[in-house]
Amino acid sequence: MSDDGIRPEWAEDIRAKRLRRCWTQNDLAKQLELAADARTCAGLPGRSSIIREIRFHEAGAHRPGPVYAELYRRVWALHPEPTTQQEPEPISDPLVLAWTVGRLGQRMDRRTLLQLAATTTAGVALDPAQRLMLALAGDHRPDDATITYLEDRTKGFHRLEEHVPGKTLYPALVTHLNEVSALLEAGPSEPHRRRLAIVAGESAVLAAWFAWEAGDGLSAATHARLAGFASNRAEDPPIAACMGGYRTYMTGGDRKRSVRLAAHALDQIGDSDPATRAWLLGRHAEEAALLGDQAGALNSIREAEDVYAGAEITVRPWTCFLDPGRFASMSLAVYSRLRRPDDAARAMDEIELHLGPGTEIKKLCVVQAEMALTQYRLGEVSEAVNLARSALDATTAMAHPLGWDRLDTVTAEFAGSRDQTVREFRAEYAASRPTAKQPSLP
Repeated sequence: MSDDGIRPEWAEDIRAKRLRRCWTQNDLAKQLELAADARTCAGLPGRSSIIREIRFHEAGAHRPGPVYAELYRRVWALHPEPTTQQEPEPISDPLVLAWTVGRLGQRMDRRTLLQLAATTTAGVALDPAQRLMLALAGDHRPDDATITYLEDRTKGFHRLEEHVPGKTLYPALVTHLNEVSALLEAGPSEPHRRRLAIVAGESAVLAAWFAWEAGDGLSAATHARLAGFASNRAEDPPIAACMGGYRTYMTGGDRKRSVRLAAHALDQIGDSDPATRAWLLGRHAEEAALLGDQAGALNSIREAEDVYAGAEITVRPWTCFLDPGRFASMSLAVYSRLRRPDDAARAMDEIELHLGPGTEIKKLCVVQAEMALTQYRLGEVSEAVNLARSALDATTAMAHPLGWDRLDTVTAEFAGSRDQTVREFRAEYAASRPTAKQPSLP
């Protein structure tokens, strides 16, 4: 790295080219291995050492030598960059992009999102957006098309957060909430008021999450209260239950309180929303397992698996993330912590069926950390370190508190190992881990 602390251009170029291909550092290491001829391959170190070199290169610690420079050249040539060249495109107009993603109503990988962002601009004539502006100006009350526009935009924000760091989306989401508030103040009809209240609640739970991720406990608590109020006004208990589920992460490590919050949220929702119920049961099981409550954890995760089998995850915006791979990671977390290797292996097999180049980066933070912990306990040290490095890469990119939380558990488990690659990873992790802790909501 240069004396002024700025990464040199060649280091930024390696990182930018990797990100434009939607690769983790582990992905790039695999491609470097595949690009090597037999003679070069024989001289390459193990995967973990290659990843370590990539980290050094991207940090500007030292320039790639002739071997790595040639391997990079071959990889870039074998895998041309996607048409979309600019990483900032998804955040050029988050409000319009969120509406577009929500209207499409389907899962998409990061590359598709980048391509979509390249063709989505604020200058596009959107009739619902024009109506929204008129309604905000006081010229008329919101109609069905205007509210549908806001509903779609809310769904889009929940999908975007799987790909884009919350700190990037948070200001636009607050703008979205302010627009909803202004329409509610305009005195809409009761059916429209209820729909807008639901939009406000569904948006507020995500705003609380983003504020908490950013370390702003006061704003997180304010948005959480808004979610509860909107839930009551709209007579929509799942909103309050969802906020309760989010709050299970916001206790500062107070596992007993997390269990109580999950149990209360389950009481609130009853059987009205299977997907949300499956997620809350999974959260209850994860926290109970960390408390050592084996019976409680097993009962909850087994009920969660039964409920999830019949759930439709697209019914509410906040459960769209809970695809089979992510749900299996909750099972894995429980079975791994309860030291049930057969059940853990079954969950890991399920996860691997759903991992691929299109897996959302935010999922990788949690899923790969859980897999790293399990592999280490199974004695697969090298694979555990590779997975932990990938989780670290994803967590750093997304600034995701849950990723740091899961990796804290992994590195604690690694503490007793004398393996050199494990020790190297723990040193890298210690250097990467932010010192700030997330706030605990009252």
